[in-house]
Amino acid sequence: MQSELQNLRAEVQALKEQVAQYAVNPPMATDHPHIVRIEGLQGGEPIIRGVYVTVRGIVEMTTRLGQTPEQLAKEYSPRLSLAQIYDALSYYYDHHAVLDRERAENTEAAAQARLRERVGDANYQRIVGRAA
Repeated sequence: MQSELQNLRAEVQALKEQVAQYAVNPPMATDHPHIVRIEGLQGGEPIIRGVYVTVRGIVEMTTRLGQTPEQLAKEYSPRLSLAQIYDALSYYYDHHAVLDRERAENTEAAAQARLRERVGDANYQRIVGRAA
């Protein structure tokens, strides 16, 4: 009984945090019912509404790791439904060119920023072949 009460308290706290996040950065609707984007959350990547699992995460688990949507739904039940997983995959395939480009840009930009921070601006400019 005590552990159930603690779980309920944790769920209520998570819902309070979610509502507070929505007040600051409301979800941007997409053309898929289970997918939203929230600025400042998960880097603005598309996520499953209310679960905060990224579309990219679902795609990687199915394509790179070879899990089926049914396996994911079973593994993450009741947090993720099969409908949410298929909607995430559908969203990806409808928008893969943009999502792949955003991922590449963000990954490259992050690496460049880390390099610039480590070696300093002048050395960074020399490394990438630009005049300081």
